[in-house]
Amino acid sequence: MYSTRKKIKIQGKTASHRKALVKSQVVELIRTGKIKTSTKKAKLLKATFDKIVTAEKKKTISGDKAIRSFFGENERAIERFKFIVGDKLMDRQSGYVRVIKTLARPGDNADQAYVMLMNT
Repeated sequence: MYSTRKKIKIQGKTASHRKALVKSQVVELIRTGKIKTSTKKAKLLKATFDKIVTAEKKKTISGDKAIRSFFGENERAIERFKFIVGDKLMDRQSGYVRVIKTLARPGDNADQAYVMLMNT
C-alpha cells in the first residue's frame, strides 16, 4: 500500500534528535555564514532556514513567537538572526540559502555540500 505521509529526509534519528541537529546547524550558519555538511542535512537545513526567515520578514507577533520558540533561550542567536535578516536578506523574495555540492567525504564516501547564506 502506498503511503502519502511526508518522508523524513534524515532517516534513523528520533524527532528530538533531528530538531536539535537542525537548530544547532542554523545557529552555526548564522554565526559563520557557511558550513559543510551532508547533502540530506543541507536540504533539511535550507527548508527550515527559509521558513524561519519568512516568519521573521512578516513582522507579526506569531512570527516573533515562532522564532523565539525555535531558538529557545539563545538570545545572542536571535539578535544575530534578526540583524542578518534585516540587513542582508530583506530585499530577497526567497532563496536565502545556497547549497553547493562538493566531493564525497574520503572516509565513508558520503555526499557533502556547503551551505551558505546569500548576500553575505
